[in-house]
This record gives sequence, structure tokens and C-alpha cells, in this order.
Amino acid sequence: MKKALDIVKRIAGTLMLPVIMYVVMKILCDANGKPYLQNMAMWKVMIPNVAVSVACAMGIGLQFKNGRFDFSGGSIMLVSAIVAGSIARDSGTSNPLLFCVIAVAMCVLLSVGVALVYVYGRLPIMIATIGMALLYESITPLIFGGGGVNLVSVKFIKQLSAYPIVLIPFAFAVLVYAVYNYVATTGKQSLLLAKNQQAAVNIGINENRNVILSYVYSGLIFGFATIIWASIGKHDASFSSLSTVGELFSNILPVFVGLYIGAFCGDTIGIIMGSLAICMMKTGLTTVFKAELGGAISTAMMGLFVFLVNFVAGQGGNIKKLTARLFARHDPAGVKA
Repeated sequence: MKKALDIVKRIAGTLMLPVIMYVVMKILCDANGKPYLQNMAMWKVMIPNVAVSVACAMGIGLQFKNGRFDFSGGSIMLVSAIVAGSIARDSGTSNPLLFCVIAVAMCVLLSVGVALVYVYGRLPIMIATIGMALLYESITPLIFGGGGVNLVSVKFIKQLSAYPIVLIPFAFAVLVYAVYNYVATTGKQSLLLAKNQQAAVNIGINENRNVILSYVYSGLIFGFATIIWASIGKHDASFSSLSTVGELFSNILPVFVGLYIGAFCGDTIGIIMGSLAICMMKTGLTTVFKAELGGAISTAMMGLFVFLVNFVAGQGGNIKKLTARLFARHDPAGVKA
């Protein structure tokens, strides 16, 4: 009985946030006479956005769990999208596999480049990743005419972001993240390094090798994210410093949410649930309001959400104590059991 109750609690904790978000957005849309995810066609439109959000969040989260706040992922994805998309579009082969292979290979190569600068340059992680982000961004206006990449009209690539094919790169991104966390020795060693670096090094873990291999894994995840992201729409070259950071880090909220939901189901499923809830919120707000206003409200709501999640996580013990005091039963004065 206790085991069954524990399973129910885990399922409820895993699904609670997406269910609450769906109910709230459904009520908001219905009150304004707007349809909200009422048929499969609407879900199919949202699924590619969920897939991109999950893959980007897992790419960020893999390094974040290891104590590395990496700012280079967005620039890696942009360079890879421009190179892979332009080559595949102009090749005349109409083969989406060529685009996929180049995108993943470029992301891994550029990610390893970041790792090498961090490891052998002996720079703080923020300085190394910001510097590499600036370098990669500076490349984008110089390649393929500086026009970025527009694959909307390239049918054999565009289909990669359409349901159900979009689930293939999505599944590969989730698989790589899960293998790194639960199977690969690199992931287990990374966890030891994050918890106690000196002790981990003392037992024989090669930190430099571990960092480089970790970036190979995150590069693979960013590669699968790029396959979906690049084929969704047009992406311009970067003409302003760190413009790619904001776009990538708009997906960092699912990382925070996923780590908290992970207490019930593991952070792999937690990130998926967090991304689903946030995408449902964005869809609801942009349905009710104009696109620009909906986006602005969505950003404000995400900021508030991050604050509330961190507040509840940090003050959870005090909240439980206060609730217990408010609802505790007290014996009448002078009466003893």
C-alpha cells in the first residue's frame, strides 16, 4: 500500500504543473472566446516548440548540473544552422540526412572548441564561453553572404520540424541526455566533480578529459536541437554582440523547473514537463493577446515564475512549518491527554 501511494505521489508531482497550466490557460482563453489546444491540429503546431525547448534546455542543463554556466550554445546552434542549412539547400540532393549529419557534426565540433579553450586556456567558465560566443557570432555575418539561413521554403528540411517527424530528433536529444546522466561513466564522474572537485581528482578522475567529453554530449544535444530550430523558420546572422545568448537562455526556465520536478521523476522527465508547461503558457498568452503583447506578458510571467519557484524551493521547510502551525490541532487549555 505504501509503495502504491508513493507511486501515486510521484505521478501527481510529475503532472501537477502541466495540468495546472493547461487548466489556467484553458479558462483564460475560454473567457476571451479563444480556442485553446482543443484539437490535435493545435497540439501539432505547439509540439515543435516544445521539442526545441526541451532539447535546448537539456543542452544548457547538462553543463549547468556540472556547475558550468555556458553562454555559447546559442552561437553554436546559429553557426551550425547556417552552415548545415546552406550546404544542404544548395547541394541539390534533397536529402534531409545530409543536413542532419552536418548540423550535429558542427555542433559537436564547435562545442569541443569551447571545451578546449576552457580547459587549456585556464579561464573562468563564464569568460571562456562568452568569449567563444562572441567569436562564433562574429563568424555568422562572414559566411554564405551574411544572410543567415532561411529554410522555410526548403521542403525536405522543413519537414524535420513537422509532426510526427520532429519527434525523431527530439527523441535522440532526450536519449543522449538520459544516457549521459544515467549510463555513461562521464556523467557519473561529472557529478562527483561537481559535488567535490578535489576528492574526485584525488580518486583518479581526469577533469580535463571529463570536461571535453561532457561538451561532446552537450554538442550532440545542441545538434539535434539545431535540426528542429533551423527548420522552423528564418534565422538572421548575428550583427550585435551576444544576441544569441538571450534566445538560447529563454529556455533556461525548464532547467530550473525540471530540477525541482525531478524530485518526483528524475530531471530528464522533469525538463520535458517543465518545457511543456511553459510552452502551454506561451501559447495561451499569445492566443488571448496580440503577438507582441502576449510575448511581453509571457516573459514577465516567466520571470515571476522563476522567483516563485526559487522562493518555494528555498523556503519550503518554513512554509511547511507555518502550515502545520496554522492547521494543527490544539488541546483545550489545562486539559491533558
